[in-house]
Amino acid sequence: MTRINMFNRSLYAFLKVTVGPWFRIFYPVKVINPEILKTMKGPFLILPNHIMKWDAVLLSLLFPEPLSSMASESHFRNPFVGYFFSLIGVFPKAKAKSDLGAIRHMMDLKSRNRVICVFPEGQLSWDGGGMPLFYSTAKLIKLLKIPVYVPIFTGGSAVFPRWGKSKRKGTMELTIHTLFADGREIRSLSSDEIFEKMSQIINYKDMDNSIIEKNWHYESSDRAEYLEAILYICPQCRSIASLRSHGNSISCQHCGLKVSLDDQYRFQSESEKEFPLKTPLEWNLWQEKTLPEMLTDYSQKERETPFMEDRDILIKTGHRMSPLRVWSRKGKLSLFKDYVKLQAEKGEVRLIPFDEMNGVHVMTRQKLEFYHDKQLFVFFFPDPRTSGYKWLCSLRKLGIPSTYAWHGEEVEKI
Repeated sequence: MTRINMFNRSLYAFLKVTVGPWFRIFYPVKVINPEILKTMKGPFLILPNHIMKWDAVLLSLLFPEPLSSMASESHFRNPFVGYFFSLIGVFPKAKAKSDLGAIRHMMDLKSRNRVICVFPEGQLSWDGGGMPLFYSTAKLIKLLKIPVYVPIFTGGSAVFPRWGKSKRKGTMELTIHTLFADGREIRSLSSDEIFEKMSQIINYKDMDNSIIEKNWHYESSDRAEYLEAILYICPQCRSIASLRSHGNSISCQHCGLKVSLDDQYRFQSESEKEFPLKTPLEWNLWQEKTLPEMLTDYSQKERETPFMEDRDILIKTGHRMSPLRVWSRKGKLSLFKDYVKLQAEKGEVRLIPFDEMNGVHVMTRQKLEFYHDKQLFVFFFPDPRTSGYKWLCSLRKLGIPSTYAWHGEEVEKI
């Protein structure tokens, strides 16, 4: 049975009326222009921003017609999860490369007047800021030639930030923009022109602009908890992985720096000295500029110690959507000048040169993945405070192809 024929409309409707009300209670969303939903007729494509873990679910509750959403193939490695996703219309997309199977599936969805949902950023925002868009999305629009709408969430990254483990009480809104009302304008535009028009709408700084402009506040006793999952360099002493969060504060174990995160996600210094970085986005952007300098300094000197290292990692291997196999239950991952070193608890060592790695990315909050010689390696860090993001940023800055880029970097034209 093909994946499109596996879709179970009755199950989709059942979940919408049973599980749906709970999501509406716990994650209330105010739609700014709800009248547009009544005018939208399939087939059409929606391109939402991706700022919280439940935005795809919330969209499925708001749109009258069932959504067929594209998701990373890694979600399908568990056969039971993959089967369930197929039943509710979710279909896989290969990471780090074009996927003809996914494209054919979307063409089939179009022929059946279905609603297609694709997240053009390809990943969940780390810091409430917009991520670079995949250029291939513009090519997809050009190929499908159907109406395109862009739902933009505001406040979502504050309600449930990527680093967090719990929701915060506060406001979330959704505005649905019309990118193309029909296929006629699409036919007259190049892929570059479509990409430019799309980029103008999907350009946001949720925590930095929206929250302040609307004077929204978010109640929580642990706003900063696990913030070190994305903030891995101390701006005062430049130590890596020395930050520890607790409640609404984050501090450096090396130099003693301590700041708190207020109810508008602004950092407040807990000393007389003013803290120069105002938001998690500003801190993350500073890291992106600082990290290459630190890597260059490390590479210019002969060192036997790694640039960074994590231990007691559950390491698994596999390929695409195949089930994963355990390689090491308490492994070690180290970053050196020209390679990464994997070491199993029983002593097996594997050195992987940078030029043989590709497809590096982080799933959910801290699960690191990359490919070496067509073999997938997945790293499960036991401590929820360990940053998989620091590995993503370091490997990407060293030139290893990723499944996506980040702020200010050109996205590969697939």
